[in-house]
Amino acid sequence: HYAWLLLVISKMSLVNGILYFFLAQLSCGIFLALVFGLGHNGMAVYPADQRPDFWKLQVSTTRNISSNWFVDWFCGGLHYQVDHHLFPSIPRHHLKKVHAIVESFCKEKGVTYHETGLLEGTIEVLTHLSKVSQEFIEHFPAM
Repeated sequence: HYAWLLLVISKMSLVNGILYFFLAQLSCGIFLALVFGLGHNGMAVYPADQRPDFWKLQVSTTRNISSNWFVDWFCGGLHYQVDHHLFPSIPRHHLKKVHAIVESFCKEKGVTYHETGLLEGTIEVLTHLSKVSQEFIEHFPAM
């Protein structure tokens, strides 16, 4: 990544190169934050002494985003967040195959497997963050 970035920047003036570098890093960071936020925010949180076993914890604390061509490109495989958390060493291009198996297993065991569309997931996250911020304001009105 950085070798390619340095090659591109080396063809620019110093000021343009610096601006391009920061813009590239900023946009990459924003995209990653959006993808990670969709996968995790607004999902179940457990006190340490009440956590379910590993697989149920992973399934209940992460959200998958339904696949389509845009989601596949934008999320780069991380829209299969539940499956990624259960099997972190599986290459991203195999997560789609694992997805069907994990979803079926959860259904068989009666465990909710949360999957939503990109827009719906974004609304869920923003609704959750709004609720959390309102609770904070109620408890700490002077802040």
